Amino acid sequence: MNLDDAADELYALPIDEFVEARNTLAKRLKSEGDGDVAARVKALRKPTVAAWLTNQLARRHGDEVAALAELGGRMRKAMSAMDGAALRELTAERKKQVDALLKAAHKVAKDAGQKAGPDLIESVAASLDAAIADPRAAELLRAAHLSHGLEHVGFGAAEDDGEPAEVISLSDARVARGQRLETTRRPRATPPAEEEAAEEPAVEEPADEEPADEGDDDVARAERELEQAESAVDAAEEQVDDAEAALDEQRQRLERAQQTAERLTEELAAARRELEQARDDVGSAEDDVEAARKASEAARRRRREAKQQLGTLT
Repeated sequence: MNLDDAADELYALPIDEFVEARNTLAKRLKSEGDGDVAARVKALRKPTVAAWLTNQLARRHGDEVAALAELGGRMRKAMSAMDGAALRELTAERKKQVDALLKAAHKVAKDAGQKAGPDLIESVAASLDAAIADPRAAELLRAAHLSHGLEHVGFGAAEDDGEPAEVISLSDARVARGQRLETTRRPRATPPAEEEAAEEPAVEEPADEEPADEGDDDVARAERELEQAESAVDAAEEQVDDAEAALDEQRQRLERAQQTAERLTEELAAARRELEQARDDVGSAEDDVEAARKASEAARRRRREAKQQLGTLT
């Protein structure tokens, strides 16, 4: 099994099963002698809830996701050609396709027992938007190996944790850690001096020496201790994965909150400017009303005077 096959298998699972299945698969690969792939499998990151939902959406609605990627290509061509009419038509089509996929995401989440709140759906929508804007992001989305959601930032795609987007989200540190674990878990090679000593004829030990099987007990105890230590490492890594996933979710929430705050701040500033302008316009209108009233009074006086003059003449 290669890394892509392993990722296909793991990222298709329910999110709560990911860590245990990953650790089990890594151990199996190690026992089969494929330590390098085992270390890389062990370094696969548990997906955030948003990334998991996006992966499942891409798996279950592959044709629709492919159509969205194709639409993105047409939109980029229309933008390059400055074709406003085509862009308006494609924008309406984009909204229709994205809305349909987000509706499908609601159903996928509901079927899996996940609450599809606004923040979760917004994260999925960000990944869909990235796939429209960037062909590389579209490839990542269709691969369905995301450990984080996708965002389109300027030119190119980036994962929402700020790291470059990859089909499989791995960090060199995590891979190196997995490789170090594989190294420390290998049986220690017998030193040459010990090998030579093992080849020498056995010397009969005095009868009062300790039984030979005590060394076997020490080895058994050491093996049990190693097994317990490995279990502790697995449990600790699972906690790290859960904590990292929770941290990623909170970072996404913070980013969205900051964007909302910036948007509302801009809207507030615009509203205040509009308020000031409205006050100025009201003041001008009041001045116009006062001037009109004065003109009306002057016209009435003129009318009265004209009537009086006409009366004296007749």
